[in-house]
Amino acid sequence: MNSKRTVLVGCDFSTLGQAAVRRAAMIAADQGSHLHIVHAFPIATLLDSVFAGGDWAARMQSDAEHRLSAMAAQARELGASSVSQQLMHGTAHRILAEAAESVRPELIVIGAHGRGALQQFFLGGTAARVLASAPCPVLVVRYAADVPYRRVLAALDLGPRSQHVLQDATRFARNAQLVPAHTFRSPHEARMRLHGASEAELSAFIDGAAHSAQESMMECLREAGMGQLTSQPRIVHGDTNPAIPDLARELEADLLVVGRHSGSRMTEAVLGSVPRFLAYYAPCDVLVV
Repeated sequence: MNSKRTVLVGCDFSTLGQAAVRRAAMIAADQGSHLHIVHAFPIATLLDSVFAGGDWAARMQSDAEHRLSAMAAQARELGASSVSQQLMHGTAHRILAEAAESVRPELIVIGAHGRGALQQFFLGGTAARVLASAPCPVLVVRYAADVPYRRVLAALDLGPRSQHVLQDATRFARNAQLVPAHTFRSPHEARMRLHGASEAELSAFIDGAAHSAQESMMECLREAGMGQLTSQPRIVHGDTNPAIPDLARELEADLLVVGRHSGSRMTEAVLGSVPRFLAYYAPCDVLVV
């Protein structure tokens, strides 16, 4: 479709859908990428069943096309020099999958919806399916913003995907302050408590594990060519799901970057995945790579 790298953004014309387009436009402008905006319009049979006997469906589609064109114009005003838009018929996650197969984007941008349990319901549908199947990084936009990202928290498990997390964190938010972080909890802690270890013994054990994690973090950063950072890496003792959102709040991060779940589909279905949890509950935008 276009020889340039492409940022694909889905828009449902909601407040956060529009915020997703604005963020995607800023990233496309910064990267010199093509921006492709898609809107999923209900299939004709569904509209016919709701608006039988009238021209509502045609009027709704015409209105959607005008709004889509207006959003493309706004994206150009934000600096995206190459922009296209497309109205496609079907459900949102299938439309995004089809569009991704067609344009082969370097990044997919979607808006989050709702809060708490309601947020989980929406992300359990469109966004969760996009996160599970996307062939490229996915940015979940949670807040409207008119400025580039300023502080990025990169959650690292110190495994093979950590390199991708760091690379994409600097790629899509290259002018931001980067704070790498790793959470740890040793399975031996529970056993030590069970066998009557003292608090001093437990503290010494945890300090040793933290030191080992710090060394692994520095090695990971050196391998990624990031041995010299303006921000001190953070090593946090605790479970990832509560610890990382808490750290994002403490740092006032506006973007959290996390690697995809590396387990089997069955494991993810039964236990859930860390990146999906963070996409639900992080206090900022989330980039899953």
